[in-house]
Amino acid sequence: MLPLPLETSGEQRMQRPHRKSRFGCKICKARKIKCDEKRPICGPCIKRFPNPEEECCFEALSPPVTREHSSSSSPASAADAMTNTLSRHAARAMELRLFHHYSTTTCHTMPLVEEDAGREMWFVTVPTSAFEYPYVYTAVLAIAALHLLGNNPDDVSLQTATYQYIDESLSGYRNELGNINQENAAAVFTAALLLSMSVRLRHRCYGANPPPYTLPLNYLHLQLGIRQVYFETHPFIQDSSVRRYVDLRRDLKPEIKREFLEFPMNVNRNGFQFPHDVLYSTWGALSTNPERNPIYATTLTYLSGLKDGIGFDEEIRWIQRRLAWLIQGIPREFLTYLEEGDPLAIVILSRFYALLKYIDEPWWIQGAPEFEIRGMASLVGEEWKWAMEWPLEVLEVAVRVGYENRGL
Repeated sequence: MLPLPLETSGEQRMQRPHRKSRFGCKICKARKIKCDEKRPICGPCIKRFPNPEEECCFEALSPPVTREHSSSSSPASAADAMTNTLSRHAARAMELRLFHHYSTTTCHTMPLVEEDAGREMWFVTVPTSAFEYPYVYTAVLAIAALHLLGNNPDDVSLQTATYQYIDESLSGYRNELGNINQENAAAVFTAALLLSMSVRLRHRCYGANPPPYTLPLNYLHLQLGIRQVYFETHPFIQDSSVRRYVDLRRDLKPEIKREFLEFPMNVNRNGFQFPHDVLYSTWGALSTNPERNPIYATTLTYLSGLKDGIGFDEEIRWIQRRLAWLIQGIPREFLTYLEEGDPLAIVILSRFYALLKYIDEPWWIQGAPEFEIRGMASLVGEEWKWAMEWPLEVLEVAVRVGYENRGL
C-alpha cells in the first residue's frame, strides 16, 4: 500500500510564493505589505493616509542603461551609456529650470514690459513662439540662464548652458533668414531681439577667469542684423504683437536739432553735468584718414544726441531702451573700422558704453559698461590711453540717472 500524503490545511494549500515589490514605496516596504508601485502616490498610501502626497515616498529609479548590440559588452561601455543617460537627464532638467525661470521671473524684467505691448510680447508671444520654433526656445533658455548668472556668477553649469543655447539658437536663426515668410516672420524677429540681448551680456558667461578681451563685434553685427530683419519681416508682421512692440520704439531715435560741435559736450540741455571729455574737440586732428571723418562725425553726432537725453528731460526708461539700441543710429562703415582695429573708432565706441553706465539699473545692461570699457582700454596703444581716461572716469563717478527720483 502506498503511503498517503501528509494532510495539509486549506491555508497551506492556498499559499503562493511571495513576490517582493522591488520598486515599492518606502511606507509599504516598512509595513511589509504589497505596493502597487504607482507613482507618485501608490494605492495603499491613498487608502491609508488623509494626505498621502505628504507620506508616500519612492526611492529614485536608477536610469536605464542603453547597451549596444554587440558580441562583447565591456563595463566601460556600460558606464559610458549610463553617463550619457544621466547627461540627457541633466540637460532636460536644466531646460525645465530655465524655461520656468523665464516664465515666472525673467519675463517681468524685459525691456518695455511696463507697456501693454511689452507685456504681450514677453508674456505671450515669446513663450508661444518658443513652443513652435526651436531657435526661439533656445534663445529664451539663454536669456533665462544669463538672468540667473547675475546671482550665480560662478555657476559653471549655467555658463556652459548659455554658450550651448546661444550657439543652437544662432544656428537655427541663420537657417531661417533665407526663408522668411508669413509663418515664421514674427519668430525670426523675436529671436533676433533675444540673441542681441544675450550677446550683449557675454561678460556674464566668463566668471572670474575671462578670456582675452575682444571687441563686441558679434553684438554690433546682430544689432545691424535686427535692422535688416525688420525690413524683411515688416510685410508679414503688420497685425502682430511683435509689430505693436516695435511701434513702441518709434520715438526712440533721438531728435538731433544741432550739429554736435555747436553745443558743449559735457553739459546737456538741462544742465546735467558730465566729466569733461576732450575727445570731441580734438578728434579731427587725430584722424589719420580724412576719408573716414564723415563716419566719425555721424557716429559722434548720434552719441551726442543720446548724451543730450540723459538727465531729467526724458523718462529714464526710454533713455535706457534708446541706449540699448545703439547701433540703429550708427553707420555700417563704423563697424568696418572697428573690425580693422581702428583706435579712433574704438575710443569713440567706448563713449557709448560710458553712457550706458548712467542708466545700467536693468539687469540686461548691468556689468556691460565695466567689462567693455576696461577691455577697450587694454586694446589701444599707449598713444591713445589718454582718450580712454574719460570713459574710465565715468565708471567711477557716474550716478544712475533718475534712479532715486523715479524708483527704477
